Amino acid sequence: MAFIKSLLALAVVASSAIASPIDNLPVLESRQDPGPGSCRNQSCLIATVAGSTGATTYPYDQYPIMDTQDGDCCIVRYFPAVKNSIYEARPGLQEYCASHGGDAPRDANPPGVVDIHKRATCKPKILIFAKGTLEPGPIGITVGPSLKQKLDANVWDVRGFNYDNSFANDLCLGLPGGVTARGVLESTAAECPSSVIVLSGYSQGAMVVRNALARAKASAVSRVKNVVTFGDPFNGANIGQYTGPRHVFCAQGDGVCDGQLNIGAAHLSYGSDIPAAAAIISATQ
Repeated sequence: MAFIKSLLALAVVASSAIASPIDNLPVLESRQDPGPGSCRNQSCLIATVAGSTGATTYPYDQYPIMDTQDGDCCIVRYFPAVKNSIYEARPGLQEYCASHGGDAPRDANPPGVVDIHKRATCKPKILIFAKGTLEPGPIGITVGPSLKQKLDANVWDVRGFNYDNSFANDLCLGLPGGVTARGVLESTAAECPSSVIVLSGYSQGAMVVRNALARAKASAVSRVKNVVTFGDPFNGANIGQYTGPRHVFCAQGDGVCDGQLNIGAAHLSYGSDIPAAAAIISATQ
């Protein structure tokens, strides 16, 4: 009997609740997409990374959060045009992909999309930096990060790039990397027609940027306003096509600067030269 009374009581409460208006309910957002430009959080960012927007530019300093290495490797395979930019945004990813299924394309790019440039906007000045032999990441670890830190981030865009920086290519005098760097220089010059460009490199990277400049299109060469190198195997040599300022930092006792590629402690000592180099680069107009 008590059980039946309890059921009746619950029924009365429920019917009362249904009959009475419920106040203070939250207003639900419309589920309909308001149209282009109504991005929420990183919705448009991941759409661009997937290639579904047809865009050819993307600000990789805003690369989507909560990505995974396996997911990024998969994106690279199915959207090849984004490969170089994702590798730059995620240091170490290229090596991970190589050992986890590779990055060979499994689908084609959307029509009209050949490459996804790293940045949609250009800063007033751009430093293209080539890392040294076997250094990881786009700008290496010996010189690049400290140099970047000394430059005003509101003015300078420091752009590193991955190239085959093996010991074997030291003996090839940085020529393979020079091909890669030439492409970076020419695409940067075209992408950012109003920016001042400075080239810099450490060790093999010094040979790489010199080789790139000596072989680049004249229109790109004319945009380079300074060359600053560290531990430079081509120390003292001219650069073909280029007649602008050059600044070479070579430590006493650094055998690499003798053109003999003898690596010792002096070759790793360029941290003390960073302030002077940064001042030279910053003053470039």
